[in-house]
Amino acid sequence: MEIERKNHWETVYKNKQPNEVSWTQENPKTSLDFIRETNLGKSARIIDIGGGDSKLVDFLLEEGYENISVLDISANALERAKKRLGKNAEKVNWIVSDITEFKPETTYDIWHDRATFHFLTTQEQIKKYSEITQK
Repeated sequence: MEIERKNHWETVYKNKQPNEVSWTQENPKTSLDFIRETNLGKSARIIDIGGGDSKLVDFLLEEGYENISVLDISANALERAKKRLGKNAEKVNWIVSDITEFKPETTYDIWHDRATFHFLTTQEQIKKYSEITQK
């Protein structure tokens, strides 16, 4: 894992509140609409790549989805989400990993990535990400 990239995101989530970053969505409507439109049902295996402290997981739990994973390079981001969700956090599989080093232990029905791919800036990173999604 690129330590510099991990340190960057740990610092962002340690020092900035959700309203201080440009990617925060109070209601992730577009993502929710895409997930609903799959008609896969509430037991679909969903992973939110770079989910951080996104509220997508809150809405998915509220709608009754049962098999949710959230991956982020920042443990700080995931801790925020867990704290916000309280007891509901136990219903989620939390994964701290750089996406380019992620080794999925299962296949997912829905692979949601709202912005992580955007932050991959080298051909090597993009290639690794692509390979992971095809496994």
